[in-house]
Amino acid sequence: MRLTCLFALLVSLPVTAQEEWPVLSGPYLGQKPPGMTPEVFAPGLVSLPGERELNSVFSPDGSIFMFTRSVDGVFKMFFSHQQDDGSWPEPRMAPPSRTYPGHGDVDMAFAPGGDWVYFISNRPLPGYSLERYNIWRSRITMDGLMTPEPLGPHINGPGHELYPMLVADGSLYFSAVRDDTLGARDSYRAQYADGEFEEPVNLGPGINGPTDEGDIYVSPDEAYVIHVAAERPDNLGSSDLYVSFRLPDGSWGKGIHMGDVINSEESDYCPVVTPDGKYFFFTRGDDVMWVDAAIIDTYRR
Repeated sequence: MRLTCLFALLVSLPVTAQEEWPVLSGPYLGQKPPGMTPEVFAPGLVSLPGERELNSVFSPDGSIFMFTRSVDGVFKMFFSHQQDDGSWPEPRMAPPSRTYPGHGDVDMAFAPGGDWVYFISNRPLPGYSLERYNIWRSRITMDGLMTPEPLGPHINGPGHELYPMLVADGSLYFSAVRDDTLGARDSYRAQYADGEFEEPVNLGPGINGPTDEGDIYVSPDEAYVIHVAAERPDNLGSSDLYVSFRLPDGSWGKGIHMGDVINSEESDYCPVVTPDGKYFFFTRGDDVMWVDAAIIDTYRR
């Protein structure tokens, strides 16, 4: 299903275009696909010199690209929607990020059916500090992107809730600090059932540990996860990416450091695999990177 009608309202908003925005056509903004070595995605177009971009995601049908850019020190959601002729217009700020200019929106994720966009924001929410990021979602309808709504208090606790990720059955993964946290921050799973998210469950020591974990990407079939961990002995930078595979008993295997092909002396974070399973996107420092997703299988032991 194409999402042309779903973002029609957004595309109609006035923006100031770049003078030299090129004609981009085809999948993935018409960029040449990478091989087994990570490359900057859309350099000079999405990843701009001197700017900070992160958290890049495609809609399930590949027709919408969203990412985060820091604007005056505040995270804002941007998007480009592929047109009927296959071209991609210049990315523009998503309407929810225009609503509260001084508040951040980041960590977007599409629901499996493409009918919701989840993200985190420190926009005003009664009962919560403005310093806290909570998980919100916006329904995508024939009329456009609806007003964001927060998830319930059993998901949004007193601290930060970060990096929501939805899997095939609609269940939610995210990272937070809770009473059963093993370290500074852990990753959790909330089962989706009867239209609601159940109480989140800690993913356990295969994923979580005594240091800070988060930014968890989970494959739609929940066969593997890629996540960020900091302050581990094998870290190359301030945060590195690890992959864990599901074991036969249903538990998660020990996280495998993804080595210096993926990790660097900079921060490596925001992992996500495209809905078609072809490419692995992540952020290195201030740039969006991508690499052939076949690299993930090279870490299986």
